[in-house]
This record gives sequence, C-alpha cells and structure tokens, in this order.
Amino acid sequence: MDSSSKQKSSLWSNKIFNKMFVSYTLSSVGDWFDMIAIMTLFSFVWKVEPLYVSLIPLMYAIPSIFLGQIAGVFVDRWNKVNLMIITDVIRAIFTVMLIFAPSTWWVLPLLFFRAAAGTFHAPAQQALVRHVVDKEHLLQASTLIGVVFQLAKVFGPLAGAALIAFGSIELCLIVNAVSYGISAILLLTVGKVKEQQDETEQDKEKQSFAASWKEGWSVVLTNRLLFSSTVFFLIGFAGLQIVDAQLGVLLREIDASRTELLGYMIATVAVGTLLVGATFGILKRTGISYGWLFGGASVLIGIAFYFMGSYEAGSSIAWLLVPSFIGGMGAGVAFMAYNYLRQVETPKEAMGRVTGITNSLTSVVVVVGPLGGSWLVTALGVFDAFIVAGYVVGAIGLFGILLQRLIWGAKQASGSDQDSTNRPAAV
Repeated sequence: MDSSSKQKSSLWSNKIFNKMFVSYTLSSVGDWFDMIAIMTLFSFVWKVEPLYVSLIPLMYAIPSIFLGQIAGVFVDRWNKVNLMIITDVIRAIFTVMLIFAPSTWWVLPLLFFRAAAGTFHAPAQQALVRHVVDKEHLLQASTLIGVVFQLAKVFGPLAGAALIAFGSIELCLIVNAVSYGISAILLLTVGKVKEQQDETEQDKEKQSFAASWKEGWSVVLTNRLLFSSTVFFLIGFAGLQIVDAQLGVLLREIDASRTELLGYMIATVAVGTLLVGATFGILKRTGISYGWLFGGASVLIGIAFYFMGSYEAGSSIAWLLVPSFIGGMGAGVAFMAYNYLRQVETPKEAMGRVTGITNSLTSVVVVVGPLGGSWLVTALGVFDAFIVAGYVVGAIGLFGILLQRLIWGAKQASGSDQDSTNRPAAV
C-alpha cells in the first residue's frame, strides 16, 4: 500500500496507522508485562541473591545504551515495517525460551537479547509514523503513542503481577509471547508502505555507517529547538529517575504497614498522565511555547517531589495522592511535548537515527538515575532527599520558563513549529 493513499480527513481513517497503533500498544505492554514475573521467579521461586534481582532492570535498559544509536542508523536504511515484524517475532521467541530457562544464567542473557531486538523496534515505529501520517495529524498521533508508552510502563507490570496472582509465571510469559505474535501478524496485514526517497536520500544510503551516525548527531546538535528540548527533557527525566526509585523507601518510612499506598500513588500518577494525553492536543494548539511546556512540566514535578517529602505521618492520604496527580501531569506534559517535537523537528529520513540517539541517552539516565537517588537518600535521608530534588527540579523548570527565549530562541515563543517535513538532514 502506498503511503500517498492515506486519507486526510481523520487520523483514524488512516488504516496503516490504526494497525500500527494497535501493534505498538501490544508490543509496548509486552516490553513491561513480564518484568514482575521475572522478579517473582528470582525472588520467591529461585530465592537468588538481591544482586541478581537488581540485574533484571539493567537487562532491559543496557541494550538501548549500547545498541540504540546503531539501531537508528540501520532503521533509516531498512524497510521499517519488515524490521518491526522481525523484532516482534524475535522477542516472541526469546519470551517462549524464558519459560524453559533452567537458571539465572539463562534468564539474564535471554532478557538482554530480547531487549536488544526491541532497540530496533522503537526507532522503526517512530520513523514509520513520519512516513504514513500527514503532518496535520502528527500532534494527535504522537500524543496517542506517548500515552500508550507511559501507561504501558505503569500498567504493564501491574497487569503481569495480577496474572501471576491468579495464574502462574509461565502463563504471564505465554501471554506476553502471544502479544508479540499478534503484533507481528497485524503488521503483516499492513502491506507495502512506500517510503518516498529523492535522489539525495538514495545517495545517502551509500554513506558509510560512521557518516550516517555522525549525520544523526548533527541533526540533534544543529537544530536549536531539538537540542535544547533534548537537554531539558533529559534533566527532568533524570530528576524523575533519581526520586522514583526511592518512592518505596519513602512510603516505608511513612507507614510500613500500608503496602497499598504505592498502588494508589501509581494509579493516581496514571490518571494525571491520561488527563494530559486527553488535553495535550488542545493545549498545543493554543500556541503555548516549548519553554512553558518543558519548564512547566519540571515545575509540576518539582512541586510533587517537595510535597511528598514534606508529608507527615498521620496526615490525610490526599497529601500523597494530590502530589502524585500533579507529578503525573508534569511527566505527561514532558513526554508528550518531547515526543511531538521530535517528530516535527526531525527530517523524516533521519527519524530512526535521532530516535535511536535519544533513546540511548534516556537509557543511560534510567541506569544512572537510581544510583544517584540511592546516594542522595543515604546522604540526606529520604524525606530531605525528596525535598531537595523538588527544589532542584522546580528551579530548573522556572529557569526554563524565565529564560526560554535564550534557551529555545525567540521563534518558539509564538508556539509555531518549524516545518521539517521536507527539511534535509544536516550534514
């Protein structure tokens, strides 16, 4: 099917996007669905040392650090639908193999290789969106994808845990493998998507790997909006990772007997993110600048951290849930804004590389952030650590709002997006 045949009346009339969106939803939930199952297997069935349990999330994140940028280069050269199908099949196979893994030393490499296959899927999906979705629908498409990505991280592990409670670890893995399989089958029905290339783009396919990789970085570094937003997004994301990993410690200090508090707070965060997802399109169409979006998101997150750290035992649970809601809104705004900006500011022929680069950078933060949070809690105590993190993240957000013309440039103050649909990748 030629991408030029897509209808422009509505995003939902775009059959290619519809199939791709359902496939992406299944695949995204699958990425997080069995994490709790593996942790349960390690902790309660095999009863391994805590060190091995701590390696599980690293097996999910490390492949993106080392392979994300490599994957992005190949995504921009290969057929994206076929690549997504292949990675879904590979991940389904590795998930089935996990069912029969006899020990820790089998499970960890399987998780690593499955995550390695996933590093090709995300850039391919982002790049495909640019080829099959009209520019006027990119805001809606990127918002939907952002909502799915955020909710998958929240509800994927929770759904997996529920399935374990009513079934078994093996059943959880089987369901996950089936979800990857269904995702691949849906993509098979998409048909042929023509990725239009001009002569310049065809010549670029003959570039060396190093030249293509450098070109991807050039796009990030030379586009002021993209570069400034990436730096600001990573700083805010680092704040989230530093504190989020210590949330369980905070709740233990507040009331160790109320184990349900974590679930309540996670659900409230999800509600805040959903609200942003439902209204982000309206918000962006008002012409709000990226300085207000990214700066405001950091301020909201900082406020959430501060009030969580200021909570006093015996106070109403609302003083934990309201900050959770505010933090969910802040995180939602940051992720939605960045996902959209990356789509509109990146030339379509460089989308895979830029996505691979930014994904690898966020994965570094995912690994390093919790270590920083652990050090901060050890040095200050958990309550003061949350308060300090709130001050720092909030101050950075305020800095972004007040100096947005200096950081993002005067043009973004009007909220107008530059048209990069036909903009060539920087050399």
